[in-house]
Amino acid sequence: VICGVVATWVTLRISNKRHDEEMESESKEWERRRQEERKGRIRAEQKLRSLLNEKKHAPLGESNDVGNSNSADPYAMRLSTIGTIVSPYTKRMGTPRQGALVPNSRGFVQFNSSLSPEAVDGIAEYSHLWVIFQFHANTSLATSKKTKIRPPRGGGRKVGMLATRSPHRPNALGLSLVTIDRWEPSTRRLYIKALDLVHGTPVYDVKPYVHWDIPGNVYDTTLLKLPDWVENKEDVLPNVEFTDVAEASLLKFVEQNRLAPLYSSKDKTSLQAAKQTLLEILAQDPRTSHKGVSKNRRGSVSGSETYRILFCKVEIEFSVSEQGATVIAVHPYNADSPDNLDNAPKQS
Repeated sequence: VICGVVATWVTLRISNKRHDEEMESESKEWERRRQEERKGRIRAEQKLRSLLNEKKHAPLGESNDVGNSNSADPYAMRLSTIGTIVSPYTKRMGTPRQGALVPNSRGFVQFNSSLSPEAVDGIAEYSHLWVIFQFHANTSLATSKKTKIRPPRGGGRKVGMLATRSPHRPNALGLSLVTIDRWEPSTRRLYIKALDLVHGTPVYDVKPYVHWDIPGNVYDTTLLKLPDWVENKEDVLPNVEFTDVAEASLLKFVEQNRLAPLYSSKDKTSLQAAKQTLLEILAQDPRTSHKGVSKNRRGSVSGSETYRILFCKVEIEFSVSEQGATVIAVHPYNADSPDNLDNAPKQS
């Protein structure tokens, strides 16, 4: 009898183990399919947006019926880029929502060869700069008719898209305030800091920031009025730290120039600057902020789960607890893979 009971118990254990393994395998397969479907959808939307842009910028006289027609608008304007942003942010996730939140971030505007350096002469006399650019990494279709959106920090409330800084707008134009570091006429590079721009962002124009850009020339709360949700700081993480292993890996990759040209091994400040930039990024919790998402949501505790963002040519792995975020590892990644770029050129 005892032998029979033991045999039955062993059989049940083996059966349960097989069942668990099959369930885990099936779960992984569905997750793989979901990721492939999402990547395919994003690529299809990007391709369609590219085709719509080509149609919109077709020579005069050609059909322009797709999307918003410019033929009936006498003030329709065709823009040409004057340069491109070189940035450590290769994907939208991990890109700061405002550049001022990451003052140590580095990048530069690479002006086109067709633009004479004389056009930028005198820019170094200013401390700050407006950058007018295109939200080139949008995945929403150019034909979208949405007029209201839910701001990431709005607590689920809907407001008009033009009452927010959403990248999804009637025209995919952005305006960003950055700090000027230095101007190199020989390379046509304008080095900047405190940026919130994805790598490869097309630049249409730059304008110096002057004190008249501030209402009343000074910060005055009676003149500068903001909605309450803009000041919401519930999703800011209280603390961010690196493990010793992660910091050692970051140092190794700086020395290997995987963060160049923005954080070069020749620059003694690169390690500290790169680390401080990452601390500032993670303090703003780069995870999703959509209210309908239960896991991975900004401001939530991750438990045993980890998250990853891309920075230059490395991948930052971190976890989130009640105490804040902890960078547990820094990995290399294939910068040439299209899955690691949000509609951006390869980083050189």
